[in-house]
Amino acid sequence: MADKIKLTRSKVDSLKKELKELENKKEKDLSESLERARQNDVSEETGDIIAVMEELDKVEKRIGEIKEILQNAEIIDRKSCNVNKISIGSEVKVEVGGKRKTVTIVSEVEADPSKNKISDKSPLGKQLIKAKTGDEIKLEVNGRKISYKILEIC
Repeated sequence: MADKIKLTRSKVDSLKKELKELENKKEKDLSESLERARQNDVSEETGDIIAVMEELDKVEKRIGEIKEILQNAEIIDRKSCNVNKISIGSEVKVEVGGKRKTVTIVSEVEADPSKNKISDKSPLGKQLIKAKTGDEIKLEVNGRKISYKILEIC
């Protein structure tokens, strides 16, 4: 049995939408493109056919990946957030470099540092999970020491 993957409701909804689009549109469109390419070319070794087949393979792999993620998903309930303990799903207000920002601790599947969604497996995520309000954690990034003060959880 695979480990459960903790995801937010919005990520689960996003994955379901992507899966539906891939199954309904892209896979059908690519299959049709492959059939047209085959009808136009005698040899299956042409660049068009190979490109369509490669793209179809990518779509099918992504469909399988999404299905596996959804099958093993455990939805994080924000109502159960513990203000005394940081875990997956926690929103953490921190002060870094004199500026305040909010980061959300998520699983590796959902991580997106550009949106302040930090993986629980990343160096920052691992440190945050061990911390509590008022703690200061320090990380070395590219030779620079960065200090994060935990201001608030949830």
